Amino acid sequence: MQDEIELPDSYVLLNCRLIDGISDESRDKMWISVAEGKISRIGSMDALGSESSGRRIDVEGRTVMPGLIDCHVHLVYGGFRNMEDAIRCPVETAVINASLHAWIMLQAGYTAVREVGCIGNTSVAVRDAIRQGKIQGPRVVASGRPIGTTGGPADILPPHWESTGGRLVVDGVEGFRKAIRRQIKEGVDNIKILASGVEVNPTCWTWMTTISQEELSAAVEEAHRWGKTVAIHAQSYDSVKFALRAGADTIEHGTRLDDESIAMLKASPSILVPTLCTLYSVLELGATLNLGQKQREEMATNESLWVESIRSAHRAGVSIAAGGDIGNRYKHGTNARELELLTKIGMTPMEAIHAATSTAARVLRMADQIGSLDEGRFADLLVVDGDPTEDLAILQDKTKLKLVIKEGQVVAGTASPHRGGGGWLTKKA
Repeated sequence: MQDEIELPDSYVLLNCRLIDGISDESRDKMWISVAEGKISRIGSMDALGSESSGRRIDVEGRTVMPGLIDCHVHLVYGGFRNMEDAIRCPVETAVINASLHAWIMLQAGYTAVREVGCIGNTSVAVRDAIRQGKIQGPRVVASGRPIGTTGGPADILPPHWESTGGRLVVDGVEGFRKAIRRQIKEGVDNIKILASGVEVNPTCWTWMTTISQEELSAAVEEAHRWGKTVAIHAQSYDSVKFALRAGADTIEHGTRLDDESIAMLKASPSILVPTLCTLYSVLELGATLNLGQKQREEMATNESLWVESIRSAHRAGVSIAAGGDIGNRYKHGTNARELELLTKIGMTPMEAIHAATSTAARVLRMADQIGSLDEGRFADLLVVDGDPTEDLAILQDKTKLKLVIKEGQVVAGTASPHRGGGGWLTKKA
């Protein structure tokens, strides 16, 4: 793992094609000034003056955009054929896996992620290690173990097994309140609740609602009381409605949406995280990875429902954030595939970029710090060869990611000096 490449406290990137994460159009011939890890000024090259102080670096017309954000990752998973194997992974190994995957995601241009379900309390540990500079990775919004009911998607192991590390199985209003409080004590930022079946569970299907309205409402109320956000795994019609009535912050997957739930989403502050990579990774890799028959058959059934649900939500103006559910079948670092898939349901490339920048930052409750290029925000930046609004696949090609900058410092990229590509980075403009 490479150390950060130190730039001066103050520098200016010149001749940028700027995608700010909010505007509908990019802007050419721009400059962006960075000071002490934050964006200090942005302006047109025609108006470049002495106020843009510091070392000047000519990016030669490359795209400069916010670092990408993935709202639905599982840092601990990867390389497991099924969820039982993933849960059986020792916590010690899970921490090593999560640390490695965090670094891989950073190299792929992701400067922030929301981890939505781990083994033990690994995502909190990785979050803190990154903050303390012990390891390199994106900013991590950490969840603990996913919480669900007996017989539901959290209850995935055979009856004669007992697991306290991989999932948290509880029942009743008081059971959920206690589980929330336990995770607060463990230091999480976000609570993940499983409200519907899941294709990887052998006994519950995605069309099933596995929680009561009372349980879910109590859980969300308790989490919000402690100032935490709540992400709800919701693949059935009723689970989405239960979650919205409870005041959930995000709806994960949204496999089955009808007119009522779409109207509820539109009228609420909740944000939809479609995780289309969840669907297509099974459809594309199911046979190659020898995934379970139930999982493959259920995803084949869900495809038309899922695509039409997200397409209808987008048409209705529902807020959508990018989250790839990376760590299950697609490899860590391929997160940007989700942006390509979002265009299949009708998003423009720029809308997909917004889903992975400014809208995603709202999910993380960090919209005033990251996700857009504006004065005072952290300098989490990508310098990219080409124009991703013309070809989103550029963001899946690491050779096109010339610089990945986190809080003003180069942490990855093919043009960074530790990759032998100092070139225009090291020469003075």
